[in-house]
Amino acid sequence: MRKLRRLALGVGLAVIALTSGCDRPADTSGPVELTLWKQLTKLEEPAYQAAFARFNAAQNRWHVTAQSIPQGNYTQSIVAASLAGRLPCIVMVDHPKVASFVWAGHLRPIDDLVPAATLAPISPTALGRYRARIYSAGQFDAALAIFARRSELEKLGVRIPTLDAPWTLAEFDTVLERMRASGTHRYPLDLSTRDLNPDWWTYGFSPMLQSSGADLIDRTAMARAEGTLNSPAARKFALWFQSLFRRDLVSRREPDDNAFVSGRAGLAYTGNWWEPTYRKALGNDLLILPPPDFGAGPVIGGGSWQWGIGSQCKHPRGAAEFIDFMLQPREIAALSDQAGMVPVSEEAAALTSEYRQGGKNRVFFDLMRRFARSRPETPAFPVISGAFTNALRRVMEGEIVEDALDDAVDDIDQTLADNPSYQIQPGANVRPGARQP
Repeated sequence: MRKLRRLALGVGLAVIALTSGCDRPADTSGPVELTLWKQLTKLEEPAYQAAFARFNAAQNRWHVTAQSIPQGNYTQSIVAASLAGRLPCIVMVDHPKVASFVWAGHLRPIDDLVPAATLAPISPTALGRYRARIYSAGQFDAALAIFARRSELEKLGVRIPTLDAPWTLAEFDTVLERMRASGTHRYPLDLSTRDLNPDWWTYGFSPMLQSSGADLIDRTAMARAEGTLNSPAARKFALWFQSLFRRDLVSRREPDDNAFVSGRAGLAYTGNWWEPTYRKALGNDLLILPPPDFGAGPVIGGGSWQWGIGSQCKHPRGAAEFIDFMLQPREIAALSDQAGMVPVSEEAAALTSEYRQGGKNRVFFDLMRRFARSRPETPAFPVISGAFTNALRRVMEGEIVEDALDDAVDDIDQTLADNPSYQIQPGANVRPGARQP
């Protein structure tokens, strides 16, 4: 553990040496400088830079200075900066890491600083929660869907599903079997199983597990996976998942990401980020469909990059003013229009060109608001994600389902037993007014 801390400190200090990591007055009479750490794609960068400039111009008390952290070093840099007492005031944090960052002391709550009226319209999965407090808030989310060709489904004579009436699992299987029998595609369905990253496997496939009536962990106290990840419902889902490969309905590893566009696959299960590519290739023949209902209602993954306040920030009110500014509908809409992201409030969606009522991508907003669920908000999530991914990959390769799930449960529960402080009090992670799990 000491060796890992020294490694994180070494990597992070190298980054800190290139960035200020401090929050200070720009001069004795000017605005207070607030350092912001970010990780953005090339598509996102211009949109965010414009937003930062608008915030700085809108008031004269604070000045945000944004600094990019090299990809792959972000978490290590946060840890190292925290150990060195050099955390920036404002940090971008990926939703599944919020609980870990809070538990380690890197973030402070924002719900006592950002107005409740600002947070209230935000989609629940765009708020990072831990032990009943809100620690982060995002301007965008993503949405998973089934992409298909209208002409092919009509030719096969299958019902086109809607958000109110998605395919049942039996209907979904019928579609896949008919596609395979038609001989049009090498494999009917692309699940992006060539992606080895546990982030995709957990984000993409744990919603199917939840739709089956199971989950990654018992969320009442986040204290155990036993009886949940290896429940009868979980075993039923895993057996179905395994059958996809036995029946040649899904490839274990496609040679590239173009299975759907090239026609090697008839359906693609992926996120809204592929819509521009698919739309360009298929035009009006493209269908964006809800995921099937495995028995407990459709579910998709929720939670993306969000804004948080560093626990060492000397000017948390300034950081909160920045977050409040970024969560205004006009700012969310501007980010959506410029970078194509799914907005996280109805007010913001109404201001966009693609996600407003009648917009070509409105379906993604509706999918997010109706079906998105957060991944377990616990510091144990990295272990949970790795264990689930390993189990499902073993299932894909034909191993005994019960053994794979039981091994995952053992790994998770051992971690939870070794770290009792990860647990929450029963009901403590439930939103006020929400139904107890």
